[in-house]
Amino acid sequence: MNEELQELIETGRVEEALARVRLTGSGPRAGLEALADIRNWLRARLYQKALEELAGHRQAVAEVVDADELERALSEIAEERFEDRLEDPLVGAEAWLQKGLLAVAEGDLRGGRDCFAEATRRDPRHWRAWTNLGNAELELGNLEAAEKAYEEARKRNENYPEVYQGIAALAKRRGQIDRMVKNLKLAQKKRLTPRDEQLPGAVLPPRRPGLRSLLDTRVRWALWIVLILLAYWWTHR
Repeated sequence: MNEELQELIETGRVEEALARVRLTGSGPRAGLEALADIRNWLRARLYQKALEELAGHRQAVAEVVDADELERALSEIAEERFEDRLEDPLVGAEAWLQKGLLAVAEGDLRGGRDCFAEATRRDPRHWRAWTNLGNAELELGNLEAAEKAYEEARKRNENYPEVYQGIAALAKRRGQIDRMVKNLKLAQKKRLTPRDEQLPGAVLPPRRPGLRSLLDTRVRWALWIVLILLAYWWTHR
């Protein structure tokens, strides 16, 4: 592996390294693809999936990074022991996100906001970090900053339900009722999909028509009614 790729990996720019290997056709593609998948599982907070990905591609990953050290890092993050992993190039963003969530839980909203911002700096593709940053900015009354953060989250992963929930809350604050209802509907729709289908670029599998589709239609009508009632309650409470 050349020095340029090594530097990209050491600074956590895995996707950029993978893009270069795919372009040139030379380099540890399998290991980088596995690392990219591991990072996506981390962003989705599916820590066990990340560990399983490492176990299934350990030899390929070992050609790129220290697989044993990565396993230790993933295990610590899975146990929410983030303190020693804040500078880790591969899991550091998730560590900062966990630190921010703890700060918010302890009542330090501004401190949490700063941790979420650091997480997005370390991993600009981290949609959960962007969403939590938007939530913090919204709670602090910084509506434009919240809008920007939510938009970044949506661009990184349009399948993530919580970003639409955040946009709905922002729309409510601005009195944009139509936008609020639209995003509540999107949030509910995304939540009905399996977690694996909430990753970036995930495509829903084809559904067989029949009785199931009829039942799905009835469920959708029920969800519409619930959303309308929720919107009415939210705007009149």
